[in-house]
Amino acid sequence: MTTFKQLTRYLITGFTAFGIEYSLYLLLFKWVGLHYILASVIVYALVFWFSFILNRIWSFKSKGNIKKQFAQYGLLFLFNLIVSNILLMQLFTDVLGIDPLISPFLKMACVVCWNFLIYKYIIYKE
Repeated sequence: MTTFKQLTRYLITGFTAFGIEYSLYLLLFKWVGLHYILASVIVYALVFWFSFILNRIWSFKSKGNIKKQFAQYGLLFLFNLIVSNILLMQLFTDVLGIDPLISPFLKMACVVCWNFLIYKYIIYKE
């Protein structure tokens, strides 16, 4: 499969996952009243499974060792959890004063780039 096709599928998967993530974030932050970072962390953990499975099966059509891929994906998840869902959310919201309803879009823009490269060349590399 070509890199362009993988990227296209990755973006479709990512936008779908982000749509689910943002909807749940709104629910937890706006309507339940959770702190924006706690809401972000919870929904990111929930969407983890959806993203892993869809990226493995559809975006990258990987047949590699699922245990190894899951471990690598889990490490990337922890990195993204700390960097994007805690540090970037705090930076955008508390330091730069951006609305916590807008910050998730900005943090996702940062994550999309490095995740694709790591998925393609490390996690789902055949």
